[in-house]
Amino acid sequence: MAPPAPCVADAPDALLEDIFLRLPAAADLARASAACPSFRRVIAGHAFLRRYRALHTPPLVGILHDHIPFVPAQPPHPSAAPARSFAGFDFSCSSFLPSAAGRTWSSVDFFDGRALMAGVPVGNGSGFKVYHEFLTRDLAVPET
Repeated sequence: MAPPAPCVADAPDALLEDIFLRLPAAADLARASAACPSFRRVIAGHAFLRRYRALHTPPLVGILHDHIPFVPAQPPHPSAAPARSFAGFDFSCSSFLPSAAGRTWSSVDFFDGRALMAGVPVGNGSGFKVYHEFLTRDLAVPET
């Protein structure tokens, strides 16, 4: 009787990482992760995720700046389709921030799917912003 054929899941982790690094989209990576526990272990590793993000930078979907409405990427830019999903999005993030009693929330930075918000007291009278509270929140970023 012939020995059983080797299983792909039994391949060395370094080989699996090299294969997974070649997947073009994060959605493909998520599907591979769901295929078996050993794939999930390799894909969920911090070192692998750092390497993957370095090779597959997230797409630019638009520009967001203080006091200027969101400017989405326009065709022929490859991110124009995902950028359309942000049309009409409330970037003040008021729907998920804590109560604004006595303060207003101001966006400080958006990076890698996270938002850094600062709580500014209302009417501090000094003419410049004094930040007393900071808050980070994860944002869902659509991917096509």
